[in-house]
Amino acid sequence: MYSKTQLNSKLKNTRLIVLVLVTLTFILVNLNAPNAHAQKPKKPESVKRVIVVKDYKWSSAGMGRPAIMSEITIENRGENDYEDLAVEVDFYTANDIPLGSLRTTIKEILPAKSEKTFYNLNFGIMHSELKNSVARVVNAELIEKGSPTQAKDLILVKNWEWSGGQYGTEGILKEITLDNRSSEAWKDIEINVNFLGTKGGKLGVRGFTSRAVIHDVIPPRSERTYYGINVGFRHPDAKEVSISVRSADPISDKELKITLAKKEGKTAVKKKKVKKTVNEDGEVVVSDSDSNYGPDGEKLSLSEKYKRKLAEEQGIAPPPADTGSVDTGTSSDDQVAIADQPSDSTQSVKESITATKEDAPKTAQVDEVVGSDDEEEYEYTYEEEVPLPAEDIVVDDFKFSGSVPQTMGRITEITLRNLSDIPYTNIELKIDFFSFGQETPMYSNRATISDVLPAKGEKTFKNIKAGFLNAIPQEVRIKIVTAVPFSQYE
Repeated sequence: MYSKTQLNSKLKNTRLIVLVLVTLTFILVNLNAPNAHAQKPKKPESVKRVIVVKDYKWSSAGMGRPAIMSEITIENRGENDYEDLAVEVDFYTANDIPLGSLRTTIKEILPAKSEKTFYNLNFGIMHSELKNSVARVVNAELIEKGSPTQAKDLILVKNWEWSGGQYGTEGILKEITLDNRSSEAWKDIEINVNFLGTKGGKLGVRGFTSRAVIHDVIPPRSERTYYGINVGFRHPDAKEVSISVRSADPISDKELKITLAKKEGKTAVKKKKVKKTVNEDGEVVVSDSDSNYGPDGEKLSLSEKYKRKLAEEQGIAPPPADTGSVDTGTSSDDQVAIADQPSDSTQSVKESITATKEDAPKTAQVDEVVGSDDEEEYEYTYEEEVPLPAEDIVVDDFKFSGSVPQTMGRITEITLRNLSDIPYTNIELKIDFFSFGQETPMYSNRATISDVLPAKGEKTFKNIKAGFLNAIPQEVRIKIVTAVPFSQYE
């Protein structure tokens, strides 16, 4: 009796232990399941599954004829934006026998969780009669999420106004306002003008979308209005219009400032870097950082440049020249007066060579200031020095010879001035010929100067071939087209 009772008690304990172990196992599995699920990498979307063709209609089809799909509606059920949608259409007989397929690409963007209709898709020439067809999206380019870098995403069209006329006439935008939300400046802004019909869809990229280029600039983080933009023909079936930026070219700060200055009849200049130093007597000395030019803008002589170089190597502040045209931005009137005083302890070239660093007066550098020659006169100043040949090189004077048609014209001599710190070579000229009486353009030729034009210098070139003369001009004009920075020349 006792042994039976003891056996039953042990059996109950065993069952209880098993039950507790099962319960603990279940709890541990549930606790670890979310972590295992979270660690599992998310699979990329399948384009064929998330981009679905909802409906489509044919406008032209048949053996030997263009396969034109008048419209197609596509839905993006995914979480990402896609572009360049590759659409493939399979053709079948009435008995569902395959006849082949055609493919085209939609060069537009389909945002996530959206549905969009595209119009007038051309699949090429059909090689069979159209009976049955099945359209699907077989591929698309994923648009990576992040900060936009293209002009079409950074420049927005705020509003526009047409200059009279009706649809079916020449399209002139009286004004159009663009908003640049980027930190870059842009030029040559190309816009798309999409004419919309009664159904609200675009009538067609090839036949009913106009493009125009605004040959102007837009500064960073600014809103700017442009006037008198010709966009071509305004389609007579259009009821409304949508306008967007298609592309633009980024430009440097230098080109932006020069362009803006020209539009306002002003001049843009490069900021000069100057240094203020204090010698052991407490005197403020202002020096230009450009070793080839003095603070007054005059080119230094060979001995002056050599003397400045030696002084810099020995830690001696270069002797001040006429600093009347240098604006340090922070110097007081007293400091400028001190800097303008001639130094009694000016060393000769020989003394500079033989002087030791122990003998030289010690200086303490205060700061480095970026300023411009005349801040009041020049509103536009730029710091960077990037190649811009058409603006950097100026035609000061030239002499042209040629008085017989069908002979070689020559520029007997031409003087060019380089305003920049960049030496140029392979300078391309455009030579325009005019009829003097009515200022009528006749024709133009191109010429190239293979020699080097030094930085901040002026040079005269001789005997430049100017091409054959089709007729004898009454007036000749020359302008710079482009040039190659000497450091990039091979």
